[in-house]
Amino acid sequence: MNARHPGDSTSADPLAGSPFAEQLTRERDHFNAVLARAVALGADRDDVAAAVRELRPVVDGLAPALDGEELAGVVDALVSTAARCVAARRWRSGSVERWAVLALTPQVLPWLRAAPAVTVAALADAARQVAVRGDLTGWGRRVSAAAEATGVLSSGPRTAPGATSIRDTVLVAAWRSGLVRYRQAALRAAASLPSPVAAAALDLAPGTDVDAVLERHASDPWWWPGQAAAASHGPAPAVSRFGGFRGFGGPWLTLPLVVGPLPGEPGLLWAVRTARPQAEDWTLVCDVHGWAVLRAAPGADERPAPGATDRTPPAGVPWLDDVTGQASTLTPSTHLTLVSREHSYSLDLVRVPR
Repeated sequence: MNARHPGDSTSADPLAGSPFAEQLTRERDHFNAVLARAVALGADRDDVAAAVRELRPVVDGLAPALDGEELAGVVDALVSTAARCVAARRWRSGSVERWAVLALTPQVLPWLRAAPAVTVAALADAARQVAVRGDLTGWGRRVSAAAEATGVLSSGPRTAPGATSIRDTVLVAAWRSGLVRYRQAALRAAASLPSPVAAAALDLAPGTDVDAVLERHASDPWWWPGQAAAASHGPAPAVSRFGGFRGFGGPWLTLPLVVGPLPGEPGLLWAVRTARPQAEDWTLVCDVHGWAVLRAAPGADERPAPGATDRTPPAGVPWLDDVTGQASTLTPSTHLTLVSREHSYSLDLVRVPR
């Protein structure tokens, strides 16, 4: 790596003359080791060098707002994360990790000042998870808004954000953007954050009583400010769709059958079964923000057995398909009916405000 160090100050080097190049040159041995480690893990040398060069505009744009120590930490975090992603084959045009590092990190300056390594790694890793089953654009917007709210607090008498609060904020924004599997952890994390930061990560209006929203939502997974009211004024019940054929990115190879709700928060957990080539039990986890389908561990909980099904579709839903299974439950705000159909690999959750 020494022969072609990305920080070498030569006239042919596109990095020459920038704060980024100066920092690379100042810590030459350290960055040689970082990049050599990526190559040892299987990264192509040219790909590593190209990724490092892509970081220049990010760092040079941030440099005027950072002191020397902060700049050093940011450069180390960016180069280390980019090299790790290249080695894992996750740094290419269109990759979410690359987007998070190049496009999102410049929007979270208060976090970069406080904990650059934690911030860059958390954004890159969370982006990959959100992209699978969530709203990546919305997540990025919520993260950016939360970092801005953190900056406002840090400019006053409060201390700078710590690594734990940054990770918690990224987690809360990820749950709000669709990662329902992290619901319980996110509810706890949101309660620990300063109210303006939590409100931004949750996409709540400024001044919202965050504690009151979290308390109500914890007992009613299908209530959220503004959404219940919007559903009550629609011409037909609100329908959410979950699942799908595995060949198209869904969880199932055969048609799913709704079995019934599972104990716990009403509307959060549902028992589902597929029949071929052998019977398999699944748990659908869903709330107003997102959904996930998990294989049920044998004997892990008491699961209802499939029984006779009312094949009449819920009122107000214009389906032509035959119903194969349906189950209903009540939340404090909504009547929920989960439906499986004869020719659909997806399940439909019909919501009618109470």
